[in-house]
Amino acid sequence: MLRYPALHASHAGIWIANADGARPIGRGEAIRIAADTPVIMLNAPLVGQRLGYPDLSGLDLLELYAFLRPAQFAVPTPKGIARVTGLDVPTEDAEVAPFLLRAAEAMLALTDGDWPEREGAWTAAQSLFRLRWPWALVVAERLQKPAVNERWLFSSLPEWEEHAPRPAPRTVTIEPGDAEARLVDLTGHGAEERPGQRAYAGAATAAFAPRAMRDTPNLVLAEAGTGIGKTLGYLAPASLWAEKAGGAVWISTYTKTLQRQLGQETARLYPDAAIRKAKVVTRKGRENYLCLLNLEDALQGGFAGRAAILAHLVARWAAYSADGDMVGGDLPGWLPTLFRRNGSTALTDRRGECVYAGCPHYRKCFIERAARASSDADIVIANHALVMVNAAR
Repeated sequence: MLRYPALHASHAGIWIANADGARPIGRGEAIRIAADTPVIMLNAPLVGQRLGYPDLSGLDLLELYAFLRPAQFAVPTPKGIARVTGLDVPTEDAEVAPFLLRAAEAMLALTDGDWPEREGAWTAAQSLFRLRWPWALVVAERLQKPAVNERWLFSSLPEWEEHAPRPAPRTVTIEPGDAEARLVDLTGHGAEERPGQRAYAGAATAAFAPRAMRDTPNLVLAEAGTGIGKTLGYLAPASLWAEKAGGAVWISTYTKTLQRQLGQETARLYPDAAIRKAKVVTRKGRENYLCLLNLEDALQGGFAGRAAILAHLVARWAAYSADGDMVGGDLPGWLPTLFRRNGSTALTDRRGECVYAGCPHYRKCFIERAARASSDADIVIANHALVMVNAAR
């Protein structure tokens, strides 16, 4: 059993829990306890806001989860933590503080053996111990030193490879009936029939017809009401054309949220995750991706205090991230907020300082990897700004 108490504050009250049980307490006592001893809590900035104590710090379960399960998302609520730990969801506020104790034990139980993100954990824990991360002592006591030295992040990341340019797409014709048949495959044969969606898919095929004039793309302006199923309506002919022509279809969206939703819909096209990773690539601007050179600078002393702790947790994430996307990718959106966004923006290329091939991490760069992956993909999900920049080049 952990020797630290757990604290929960909500609009209904404040509770403290330890091995002897749980009890309600007042705001003043909660602040005094939190100032005197490390306390386990969930989302320290939020708890501090509810206590009127913005400088509150302690053993935040979200930070522990980010360390143990990098690149794995969890909803930052008691219900979300219950889901990822396999514990029962607390049904009332008075049960949350004892639940936090059990959740901490459940998370730390991962360290008793090997788990998918074991590689790099011991080395990161040593660095975080020197930075006085609140969880470092607890984690260090449970983690066994690996028999073989763990690889440094920048040597463990895979390098992207150059490939021969993709051949020019073949000239093919997509029939409206074929697009509608593909749409049925995507929606499921037992799904509700939507005549408007089928008509939309059929109309969208005109965009993929052979061009009447060289360098003059076809233009289709199609409009449909909310809920008709436009996404699958244009994915059906787009995926057919990509397969038959051997080319890539770029789909441009207005927001990153729409990019994420569209990426989720492509699971219908490619249920196998490995195939989907090769066939579908999401592209964003450079400022969305982790800059490895900035991260290296942060890890080697460029950051101090809480920002340095964030840098090491981001390094843990980078080793397991699918694409290095810090905005809408597999970095939990709540992680930077735990550090009041102190340092997170400095880990991306927001000032245009990239040195490209002059960077020592160029061959491992997440941005360059995404650019090269998109040249071999069938579906590229981008946003309007990036598409316009590329079109202007």
